[in-house]
Amino acid sequence: MKMPEMVRHIQGLLTVEAWEAARLHLLAGARGARSRQDGTLLGNVAREVPRSLWREPGWRRSLAWAAYRAGDVPLMRELLTEGADGVEAFGAFLACAGGRWTEALALAGVGLAGPDPAVAARFRAQALLRSGSEGWREAYTSALHVARGRDRALVRLDYAVALAWAEDDVAARPEFAQAAVELVGDMWGLAFAWSSLGITCLRLGDLVGAERALKQAQKAAGKEATGQHLMTVHLGLGGIYRAHGEFPRARWAFREAGRLAVGTEDRVVALLGEARTLALWGRPDEALTVLYDAAGQAGILDPEAGNHRVFVEIAAVRLLLNDEEGAQAALARAGQVVRDDLRLAGVLRAELRRRQGHPEEAAALLGTLRMRPAWAAEMALLFPPLFALLDVTTRLPPWVAEVNADGPVTVRMHGEPLPLRAARPEAALLVMLVMHGGSLGRERLQEELDLPGRDENARRKELSRAVVALRAALGWPEAVTTGGSMVVLSDEVQWRLHLPPPERADLFCEGRLDPWVNAWRIDNAPLIKLE
Repeated sequence: MKMPEMVRHIQGLLTVEAWEAARLHLLAGARGARSRQDGTLLGNVAREVPRSLWREPGWRRSLAWAAYRAGDVPLMRELLTEGADGVEAFGAFLACAGGRWTEALALAGVGLAGPDPAVAARFRAQALLRSGSEGWREAYTSALHVARGRDRALVRLDYAVALAWAEDDVAARPEFAQAAVELVGDMWGLAFAWSSLGITCLRLGDLVGAERALKQAQKAAGKEATGQHLMTVHLGLGGIYRAHGEFPRARWAFREAGRLAVGTEDRVVALLGEARTLALWGRPDEALTVLYDAAGQAGILDPEAGNHRVFVEIAAVRLLLNDEEGAQAALARAGQVVRDDLRLAGVLRAELRRRQGHPEEAAALLGTLRMRPAWAAEMALLFPPLFALLDVTTRLPPWVAEVNADGPVTVRMHGEPLPLRAARPEAALLVMLVMHGGSLGRERLQEELDLPGRDENARRKELSRAVVALRAALGWPEAVTTGGSMVVLSDEVQWRLHLPPPERADLFCEGRLDPWVNAWRIDNAPLIKLE
């Protein structure tokens, strides 16, 4: 029975007050749920159960399972208001959600001997990790042995996240990949696994693997109701485009991440990504403006507001602007930072020592930092004289768009295809613009392109739609600009056009019947020798 049918059946049983049958169906449905969407449906129907039944032990466990599958912390909190007797495994879930690690460990220990050991084992491992205790890897291994079905997939996803949190990206990568296999059918879980895999590949410097994983995540996220992981997808894509030196695309991806953010911390992360992009792009003043926007979002602009990791990034940009005093003041406000923020603080202190005339000390300090190669390469672009002390240099390749008009029109950047629809006007528009140096007048485009519409006004609107579609395919709004009577391609990119040889001239822009396309095919076809 599919979950919507199961839920309707449970609602019917509740209506006729067949309480025990409703309870058993709710428990069976929750334990067998195969997706977060299924869990959400069960969480909703759980709230329809009369409150008078909630205290009964059987109902308590069934409702706790429904709340757990839905990830509904408020519902679980209501259920466990008077304690977690008999449902300790779910009490451990609630304690972990609240960051109460000692309490979670105690409840999970009891829950391991109860009816739901797989749930208890999952949150015992999580509590060990977050409390900084030893044995969390072994606890996850044990939890994987206990769990089955979707519960096993969720434990594996947790384990992969734990490995990434511990900065063991090499070990996290295959766990995320296996979780993606085990979560097939659960769009929420797939979006989580694939987006996390993409970020992990990015951290490891595998840009191809990262982009492909994030594209899978994007597909899955588009099919599930919450859209929760789309923000992570855009953060990852921003990092990939930035690593390729495609700064306008990267900036737009980070802005999209900010638009999709659901909380302050997410918005701050997106702004930090945009600011780093601007700094690498050679626009430090704009980067600093974005960083102070992030500080405002985080509520820490006031000097009395306390410390925050944003100030490490502010210190970096101030150093780029040669404001050493301002950089030191910003570093002082960063507080106790961890991971990449801690490394960046180390880089900045090394750069300050170099500028103060102590290159040996700077090199020694830099050498103590545990830097991932991909991260170090980005830092070397920001502070080349410092990293030259360790013989680390980085050069970005030119940003090239390969436009292929030999057959259906395609366009690639850093080897990856862009979502250009070859049969649509925007494909012919791109080729025509590239062939004419990147800009053409609107009137000529309306005449030469095969645009729908019976009159000039309709064709003008269709040209505008084609421009919008081309911007979307290329990946940022300024890829195609319109000013006055002109349509112009971005000059940030080297546009390389591949044309068919004469014997394939009839396949030029295959699928398009624009007047200029037909004329090109005729003009470039091989000459026929008459005997």
